[in-house]
Amino acid sequence: MGCTFGPRCMLGFSVSYSNAFSEHLEHRSRDLERHYREANLDVQLALNRLHDAVEAALVCDTGGTGSGLEEGLGLLGSCNDHLTAIGEALVRTRAELFEREGVDATDPLIAREPFFAVIDTEAMYRELLAHGAALPQRLYWEDLVARVRDGGARAGLRLLDRHLRELQSDLRTFAGEVESLRGLPPAELGPALHGVSRPVATIIVGFTRLLISFNYFGMLCERASQLYEASTGEVAAALAAAG
Repeated sequence: MGCTFGPRCMLGFSVSYSNAFSEHLEHRSRDLERHYREANLDVQLALNRLHDAVEAALVCDTGGTGSGLEEGLGLLGSCNDHLTAIGEALVRTRAELFEREGVDATDPLIAREPFFAVIDTEAMYRELLAHGAALPQRLYWEDLVARVRDGGARAGLRLLDRHLRELQSDLRTFAGEVESLRGLPPAELGPALHGVSRPVATIIVGFTRLLISFNYFGMLCERASQLYEASTGEVAAALAAAG
């Protein structure tokens, strides 16, 4: 099993061949990974600034409370913008792979689709679990595997998009809850803002689920590519051409 780095290798790009189409999608994956990284950083910084606002409110520091809230909400907005960019990249990728006119059915990223159905996902999961690389109770694994087995990469991309939209919804709900507290006097705002720990946990779990799902999806895509290449002898041909 090769390397996967979350969003950056979500399609499990081959190391034995490259063409203009795969290079184009790899470039997009790099942008997608950057947006994920920036979104995750923004939400962490936002939580830090909101905690600063709580501490300022508890000592009736009106200026510190206001600046902490303002900066925290701004970072949450920036986080949401990065998540929106990820969603747009997922939609464009799915469209270019499966919905555009004149799609080349012989392109390896398309031709590998039937091989998703024959991946030994049980063996993959046991290997991951044995090395501490999978969550117990098949968390985030089973749903993805079932969808990819039946619908290939298109179904996997749709599931990633759904996870992303749910994360965005939770993020916006949290931002709205914080916004609703801005009019409270500091003595009330501090305890109220400090008490919104459940929405914070929901967002953190959402980011974790998205990243793990990206990694699992990348592994499945990589395995499908390996099976396809083995069936066509493409790896041997590529190595022979390279001398």
